[in-house]
Amino acid sequence: MKHSKISISKLRKNLKEIIEQLRSSPLAVYSSERPVAYIFSAKSYEALIEKLDDADLTELAKSRLHGERVRVDLSTL
Repeated sequence: MKHSKISISKLRKNLKEIIEQLRSSPLAVYSSERPVAYIFSAKSYEALIEKLDDADLTELAKSRLHGERVRVDLSTL
């Protein structure tokens, strides 16, 4: 995922404009030439969390694939 770069001082001065910019790409916040934070739009954050949840569920399903099988009688449910 491509992201833009900004210093903390610029972020403080231009917060409203920066938030508008998040619609097009995430933003890396730098201090002393090192990234200290990443800012995402709410929509991008939610999509990222959804993908992480999907990955966790996939790993859980794979771990159970070769586990003990339990016979279930559907009429008792």
